[in-house]
Amino acid sequence: MFFAMYRGPDQSDWRRHVEEHARWLGLVSAYDTVGAFTCAQLSKVGEPPAISRVGDAIRLCTIRPTANNAMTIAASEPAGNDIRIAHRLGTDTVRVHVPPATPEQVVFWAADGGFCLSNDLRLIGRIGCARLDRRAVHALLQYGAIPAPLTLLSGVERAAPGHVTSIDVSSGVATAVVEPLQPREAAGALRLDRCLDAILDTAPKGSVLTFSGGVDSGLLAARLSALGRTDVSLLNFSFGDADPEAKHAAAMARHFHLNFEQTTYEPTEMNAFLSDVGREYTYPFGDFATISTNLVVRAGIKMAPDAPQFIDGTGADGAFGVGQLATWQRLYRLPRPLLLGAAELYSRAELWRRPSRFEHHTRVLRRAAQMPLLEAAVVATNALDGVLYRLPRADRAYLSRTIQTYIIDCAPSTDVRDRYQWLDLLHICAGEYAAKSFDPLRMRGVRAVFPFLEPDLLAEAFAMPRELKYTYRDAKLALKTSLAASVPAELVYRPKSGFVPPLDGWLTEEPLRGVVQRISTEPGALADYIEVTGLRRIVECATEGQPLTQGVKNFVWMVTFLKLWLDQQPWFAG
Repeated sequence: MFFAMYRGPDQSDWRRHVEEHARWLGLVSAYDTVGAFTCAQLSKVGEPPAISRVGDAIRLCTIRPTANNAMTIAASEPAGNDIRIAHRLGTDTVRVHVPPATPEQVVFWAADGGFCLSNDLRLIGRIGCARLDRRAVHALLQYGAIPAPLTLLSGVERAAPGHVTSIDVSSGVATAVVEPLQPREAAGALRLDRCLDAILDTAPKGSVLTFSGGVDSGLLAARLSALGRTDVSLLNFSFGDADPEAKHAAAMARHFHLNFEQTTYEPTEMNAFLSDVGREYTYPFGDFATISTNLVVRAGIKMAPDAPQFIDGTGADGAFGVGQLATWQRLYRLPRPLLLGAAELYSRAELWRRPSRFEHHTRVLRRAAQMPLLEAAVVATNALDGVLYRLPRADRAYLSRTIQTYIIDCAPSTDVRDRYQWLDLLHICAGEYAAKSFDPLRMRGVRAVFPFLEPDLLAEAFAMPRELKYTYRDAKLALKTSLAASVPAELVYRPKSGFVPPLDGWLTEEPLRGVVQRISTEPGALADYIEVTGLRRIVECATEGQPLTQGVKNFVWMVTFLKLWLDQQPWFAG
């Protein structure tokens, strides 16, 4: 469900834009006039209005399903990860409450005597704010996601996650104040299970859990089984008969006594996905696993067309692990000239062209030379600044300050481990990983729930003693311990390959092959941001079957996703 509120001189023109946007999305629009605002909802037929009045205030909130499979409004008591927008009649202030780790974004724009706020950036783009923000494009290329308060469109701001943003409607000036997690006493494994149970047991009947067979989705399935929620189905996506993770998922599922369905990659669905990127996602972001996740959503909807909710295990890595932080900390103790020398070698010798162990190590050293510790360790998707794109010094400084101010400095503590986790949760887990399924499900009238990103669960995770939560050698220790109580240990404590789509192979096949080739020869507006000649050479190698380095894969997919998203917006002229 999408909503918007508008105050300005030409209500009829704004309504025209809303109607056009609703038709483009295949949704219906409904309006309510409250004070000086016109409020609009774009939704599937049958969804109730999201606008509620409490005394002399109005609220707009996301819609959430209830336990009896009906739909209700989370106005006075929103669900944990629901955003809330409140306005008191007769005032010029709108307050936006955004939970820390939600993929839903609230954006706003004030100009020419008008003000518009929405959870769909594309709707504001239709009004006329269609000029790209250079810093945002560079953020996508470097970090895979755009940090708030920046958005892709110049002049349009985003309410920062984990903050309460007060906006003066007349001027557009916004003030953001951190909304900290509710404090908890030191937590243990039992309280973690209870917190998960409280979140999962609200799932409406007929919900679906996307199930990889890993620790995260495995623990969610175990808790659902312990709750007796046999009405919830497990959906697994397989890349084919040779996929070892699919076989493991089937073996683990037998211990939960829940309905288990497995779907496989269908090449015919790829074209549908590529043709609908701009309509399915409200904002662009990185992560080439977006393809396979979107295909999971499509398969899941076919399997369970009436499912009111999909449950996803995204976020567990951020809440219960610190990745390779210790390794990165050691790198930053190396002499600065060594880091700079490695960075120069990576570029001059074009090591980024072919994957190798030496390329990997040099790439890591280049990231350490170019960025602060947490940026390099958590959010940097490549080391190609100065190779395939050039991030101006002023933009680099602005993005670093923004990430520091609105994410890192807002972590539950000043400990670098907590700051690492907070950045991972807000920027990567919510801004990229959860975004892969959130919008495609929302477009189909299905709610996406990420238990490991819920504020209550985050509060429990940060209250848990670190020795129980993780070690540098054993991430997600607390989750593994809990899961091992339900399934044999060998299904828990094992190497996992991860949900990694075969992008190298897909780039040699149609339709992705043709799409990427076209973008490399006709980059349009992106020609101002990337080294087009270098991109063409990479694409030529990739479509001929030559392997790409991890950073180059991320770059090629980010350019592809961004170009498709822009080209498919009716309002973007390029």
